[in-house]
Amino acid sequence: MKETIAGLMLFDRLMRRRQVDRRFGRWRNGVVTLGRYELVQPLGVGGMAQVFKARAVGPGGFRRDVVVKRILPEHGRDAEFMRMFVDEAKLLGLLHHPNIVQVYDFGEEDGVLFLALEYVDGPSLSRVLRTLRGANKRMPPAIVAFVAREICRALACVHELSDEEGRPLGAVHRDVTPSNVILTPAGEVKLLDFGVATFKHALQATKSGTVKGKPAYLAPEQLEGKPIDGRVDLFALGIVMHEMLTLQHLFAGDSDLGTVKQIMEMEIPKPSAKRDDVPEALDRVVMRALERDRTRRFASAAEMAAALDDFVVASKLHVDDVIRFVRAIAQAAAPPPPVLVSPAVVRRGRRARERRFDVDDAAPVRRRVAAAPRRQGARPVVSRARAAVALGVALVALGVGTAIGLRAKVAVGKDVAPQKITGAAVVQPPPGTGLVERERPWPLPRD
Repeated sequence: MKETIAGLMLFDRLMRRRQVDRRFGRWRNGVVTLGRYELVQPLGVGGMAQVFKARAVGPGGFRRDVVVKRILPEHGRDAEFMRMFVDEAKLLGLLHHPNIVQVYDFGEEDGVLFLALEYVDGPSLSRVLRTLRGANKRMPPAIVAFVAREICRALACVHELSDEEGRPLGAVHRDVTPSNVILTPAGEVKLLDFGVATFKHALQATKSGTVKGKPAYLAPEQLEGKPIDGRVDLFALGIVMHEMLTLQHLFAGDSDLGTVKQIMEMEIPKPSAKRDDVPEALDRVVMRALERDRTRRFASAAEMAAALDDFVVASKLHVDDVIRFVRAIAQAAAPPPPVLVSPAVVRRGRRARERRFDVDDAAPVRRRVAAAPRRQGARPVVSRARAAVALGVALVALGVGTAIGLRAKVAVGKDVAPQKITGAAVVQPPPGTGLVERERPWPLPRD
């Protein structure tokens, strides 16, 4: 109760501020700062907040990379968004687990709320899946089970969370998706983004008839408006596991309504139906997590983690295998490194250009450039300027030809004396032309 009152007091104090900073932060010594953090570069933006890579600076040259998350400027005065942001900070402050991104700080500057979070270097699971699709490769089943087991351990920490008096908070993540899972080059798996999580004593309660989360990862009871618990996160994890194994979205409709219909009615195929090397034991774990009747799913995230742990141990997977896999994915998805040019090369190129433009009487250098192969049926590319010039020349030539033709016709009309002969006409050439009289067919009317 005291925490709820304190949260409401903070919210009321923020809402009473008349001037809200709508920029990224403050300019200090040429650096954009928010609180004591220097914003280095933007990492992404969502429906509620912006995320930046930042740097915490302290005395004695202390530096530490962090992630700063702040409410979008257009939502800086929105009561609902601010309450959700405060709830996320409160929940993260209670969570301490190696598979959950840690929170370092929660602050406010000029009415702008921000979170300082652990900076995790590594690709997201969604990026890993995109890279695998592009390379036409698959994720080994043992690594799929390993990643899912680590997510289950994080969810077990969330679902079993209790307050200071030992009362369960009933926390639910509600956004277990590939974009909210990060794989590190050290073989770690991190769960992040608790922006739509729910728990008891939250400032922002979910309204009746409202569903929060991504449509393709919602459980049937969420769509039916029933009370939810941690088993909705297990259903979402089952969808993520199915996607990791098949590299296909399980419930991919043409629209949100089509996606919802598939979640409620579609016959869910086993992963082994689309991939032959999926063991039966892993098939059973995925299909049990995807049971539409939540009483037939795993009772808890800890139970699902134990089932996956048995599979990982039986497959004799080592952490080094995970590290090699993640590093290979990160290297394949990384942009090409910038090409560094020596200053001497730049100076030589500048001097060469100066000599070229200074010498006026130098013979022009002709370079023969091979024409690019032309595709069959493709039209040649002509610039607009050349096309306009060609059209103008054609019109001028047509006009000159027409004028000459008209003059010749008038001249011929004066000197020609047609004679009545059958089927022919005699054309008298103009005097002084040296042309010979010529007979040609000419249709004449009959008498």
